[in-house]
Amino acid sequence: MQKLWIFTITIFFSVSVFAQSPPVLSLKECIERAELNSFKLQSDEFEISVQEQNASLAKSYAIPKVDGELSTENRFLQPYFFSQVWASVHADWSLGDLIQKTGRSSSQEIITRQLEKEQNRLNVIGRSTSLYVSIFQVKKQIEILQMRIGLLQKHYHLTNGMWKAGVRTQLDVLQTESEMIKLQEDTARLAIVRKNLRNEMASLLGWQNTDSLILAPINISSVAEAPVFPITQQSLENNPILASFDSRVKAQQFRTDEIVADYIPHFKLGTGFLADGDPTGDGNFWQINASIIIPIYAGNSLDIKKRGSNAILESLDSQKKEAERELMIHLIKVHEKLIKLKQLLELQNKREQITTKAVSYAEINYRAGISTNLDFLSAQQRLTDTQLSIEETRLEYTMSLIEYYITTNQVESIFALGNR
Repeated sequence: MQKLWIFTITIFFSVSVFAQSPPVLSLKECIERAELNSFKLQSDEFEISVQEQNASLAKSYAIPKVDGELSTENRFLQPYFFSQVWASVHADWSLGDLIQKTGRSSSQEIITRQLEKEQNRLNVIGRSTSLYVSIFQVKKQIEILQMRIGLLQKHYHLTNGMWKAGVRTQLDVLQTESEMIKLQEDTARLAIVRKNLRNEMASLLGWQNTDSLILAPINISSVAEAPVFPITQQSLENNPILASFDSRVKAQQFRTDEIVADYIPHFKLGTGFLADGDPTGDGNFWQINASIIIPIYAGNSLDIKKRGSNAILESLDSQKKEAERELMIHLIKVHEKLIKLKQLLELQNKREQITTKAVSYAEINYRAGISTNLDFLSAQQRLTDTQLSIEETRLEYTMSLIEYYITTNQVESIFALGNR
């Protein structure tokens, strides 16, 4: 009985340890989970599957259609009756579908759907990555405020002691206490923001318990140090939106060629055997028939269809140029923003160094009675504001960098952010 009790405790302890150790998700793992949990991407898969079936059906039009017939006929005549039985096979072959390869446009549509899915995948990657980064940046901001609260608590004890000693007034104590409460309010607001971000991330990943969602840390400060690459004409060569326009143009070109298929002769071939029971007839016989249906006149319908198809081609070409121009404008804006933010970060880092020294001097002067309590609190406030501004700039820089990678379809570069 004693051994059984020990064994039971051991099993319970093991299960408890396991239950308290949820997996730590990296950025790449979060992205992969978000992709698997995306209903839009699932819908895209079904659409691709439907298009694959349509392509298979379109290709089958170039294959001869073969059908068979088995019939019997009875005739009741005077003074006798007889029956005829025949079996035949017919082949119907659309030469136009074979010559013009009418299945090519449907096959090209598969590629178009895949490119559209790739763009939707990039949207999922961008959203999940932005959430991932924001969660850690808000956490960093909370840590900055908590650190300042800790410093103010030490200052509060110092001020309170100096007040009791008659060196300072009670107003200094109340000012310090008020500043601490304000920082606690700011921390509580940021905690709500972080909770909402975590809830959104959990929903995106299909994670049931938000509290058990543990993310691997990411070094945003090193991300902000990443170089800004120049923009060239090749920057958008991997963009799926532009590639999908190219695919649509190619599919429409195939459709233009396929229009001619209906104006190419249609070939039919058949054979069969007839068992003739008519005593006055010639008896059983085989028959073979062949026919060709030649379109002779259809007005100017062929030219009208071609002109309509060419108009669609011109429209697609204009749409692609418009999309390419807008994407390039957007990319230039993002690129310029990255450069400006990097310059801003350099200035903010210098300001942080100055305000850090100012806080040290303010504390020394306060202890010596040279400066007021408000001077000290203001110096600390400026340092905290500078540190928060740096984190906000880093977040904005990282978000812009993610947007740059999404626009240029650099998925591996996004994955690499989690390794910094």
